[in-house]
Amino acid sequence: MRKWKVSLLVVVSFVLLFMTACSNSEKSSSDKKKLQFFVSGDNVEGAALATMSKKYTEETGVEIEVVDVPFSDMATRITNMVQAGNPPALARTAEFNPIWSDSLADLSSTLKDKNVREDLAIKDDGKIKAIPIDFTAVGLFINKDLFDKAGVKYPTSGDDVWTWDEFVSALKTVTEKTDAKYGMVMDQSEHRLSTLLYQFGSKGFYEENGKYTTNPETKKGLEYFVKLNDDKIMPKAVWAAGEDPSSMFKSGQVAAYYSGVWQVKDFEKNIKNFEWASVQMPYETVRSTNFGGNYMVKFEGSGVEKETQKFIDWLYTKENYEELAGLGGYLPVVQDAEVDYGVGEAGTHAYEVYNEEISSTAKVAAKSKSERDTMQLTSEKIANNVLRDNMIKTLNGEQSIDDTIKTVEQKYTDAYVK
Repeated sequence: MRKWKVSLLVVVSFVLLFMTACSNSEKSSSDKKKLQFFVSGDNVEGAALATMSKKYTEETGVEIEVVDVPFSDMATRITNMVQAGNPPALARTAEFNPIWSDSLADLSSTLKDKNVREDLAIKDDGKIKAIPIDFTAVGLFINKDLFDKAGVKYPTSGDDVWTWDEFVSALKTVTEKTDAKYGMVMDQSEHRLSTLLYQFGSKGFYEENGKYTTNPETKKGLEYFVKLNDDKIMPKAVWAAGEDPSSMFKSGQVAAYYSGVWQVKDFEKNIKNFEWASVQMPYETVRSTNFGGNYMVKFEGSGVEKETQKFIDWLYTKENYEELAGLGGYLPVVQDAEVDYGVGEAGTHAYEVYNEEISSTAKVAAKSKSERDTMQLTSEKIANNVLRDNMIKTLNGEQSIDDTIKTVEQKYTDAYVK
């Protein structure tokens, strides 16, 4: 009888031990952390982040759920999640909302320890609320075949840069001597238009004596831009009606494309019908590009803050960031990073041109980017694309350049002057 009781006790103990082990296994499985990473980007940029996230999972076992969110929906979607108390762990974004401010973690340690460019970070209330993840610049592409066929020279270094009038004259010659339909196209973007304005000596729109204003060179640049949109040098359909300039350039019927570094990898892969090249942009009074790019932000309240910080620090480690930048075609934000873009001769030359443009650019470009992006996070009102939208009206004959400037100044004053 006693043996039977002992045997029963052993069996019960074994069953309890087995159940406990199963319970702990299920708990371990259910407690496994997953980081939700919001990104938006094309096949190149989005794929680069997805590739690096997968690599991190393979190395650490921590799952990174990369959620591809359309660019136009990113700010709204995150804002709704923050308000609901359920933010993503982290995000790559170019837009912000003041509602995020108290939920954004301080990334000062990553900025310092990983040697990230501080001049491109967003600071608020003494904290680093966002650090750059990628860095872009505006630049000029040409259809090399068309220029060569027309016998027209183009810049080959920063020591031989054309003025705007010289550039336009070159475009006219190319269209006259070849079957090019247009001289150039420019993205329908305030960012690209502002670059042209900086090249004319514009200081952008800035606060002075309690209101926003601009300098006379801004009007000169806008007048020049309107003259370019004559359906000969530039097709009005791009800016006035939203036609795709990239497709037009890729067709081989346009001599030049005023866009940016993010096009390089796509052009390397997909332009097969002509030789293209990156060349220095024209200038009127000063040389300038314009800066852009996305930021990395980390949210408090996700429940996985520690795991998220480890992933961010891993991603910004020099060798990992170099791989990310190479995959995504990014200009690096980690100082001293050496990036292998895996591109051919045209692509390699393009990145050299962009780096030369950046080193020669007017200070207004970096200053304007920093102020513009910080205001998205700190101001209750937003004045995005005001210049672009009003210049479309000007091109369509709905208002004068003077009215456009006055409207932009007033919109900025209403949004940003406290």
